[in-house]
Amino acid sequence: MPGSLTLKQMRYVEATGRLGSIAAAAEALSISQSSITAAIDALEAELGFGIFTRVPAKGIQKTPGGSDTLKLISQFLARYSEFEAELYALGGAVTGTIRLACFATAAATFLPPAIKQFQSEFPNVHFELVEGDMDNVAEYLDTGAADIAFTYDEVIGSHHDFDLMVELPHFAMVNTQDPLAQRASVSLADLQDQPMINLQLQRSGTYYSDLFAAAGLSVQVAHATTSVEMIRTLIASGFGFSILNARPVSAALDARGITVLPITDPIPARRFGLVTQSRVTLPYSVQRFIECCHALRTEGVFENLAVRADDPIT
Repeated sequence: MPGSLTLKQMRYVEATGRLGSIAAAAEALSISQSSITAAIDALEAELGFGIFTRVPAKGIQKTPGGSDTLKLISQFLARYSEFEAELYALGGAVTGTIRLACFATAAATFLPPAIKQFQSEFPNVHFELVEGDMDNVAEYLDTGAADIAFTYDEVIGSHHDFDLMVELPHFAMVNTQDPLAQRASVSLADLQDQPMINLQLQRSGTYYSDLFAAAGLSVQVAHATTSVEMIRTLIASGFGFSILNARPVSAALDARGITVLPITDPIPARRFGLVTQSRVTLPYSVQRFIECCHALRTEGVFENLAVRADDPIT
């Protein structure tokens, strides 16, 4: 006769697989490592095969059967969260956890206003945030690690639904001592003779430098980084310029030695919005969050996060 698995055990095992170590799962869940180990041992004994292998100095690794098991557990926990949220909603309360993935470079710009507005109406809903490049974001959705994602539409496949929130024009970031910083806007031709600091992420490795090639121009990429904050540090230190889309959230960029300028070239804006899996019933709390984002879009909140030629920042 099969034994009785508990939600707590499955959550412990799922966290271990998602975070990649027993120690990380214990810290995230604020419990002892021995409790995590006991849950893994109990489930492995119940199933009759190992979910993880212990590798000295490398922590744990999923077995083939473990990968399938963890996928099923993740799907079950997601369905249970939906059930729990809808059950409480019958009493007029919106509760639960929204697992929200976001393309890393835009997370700091778009998440705070959306989450702040939503939690002002539904304070009992919590968020689990995961960031990554565009491939990571798609993977989080497809594996059930995220219910919904904020990202560009380049990531979507035939099994995804895309809900446009805002179109983001490109802008340049230059050092405030650069003569270009005195202008209201710049063109790619104005920038091409200066060293470029390039954002180097999956699917974005050559995206911004390719804008120059598409315009028949060339540019020297002097530095590449996966961090937007590092880009800002290098610009403030006088190492070059960069191009991005999501408006900086800091109001003190000028004090740091950075000026943000719209780009006048007719470059198509990037489409940024919400992505979900097609033909998947979303948890009640996620549906309400989408409605909140629609309201913010209507009010122009996301639009105000874009840098446009008629709205320069200095």
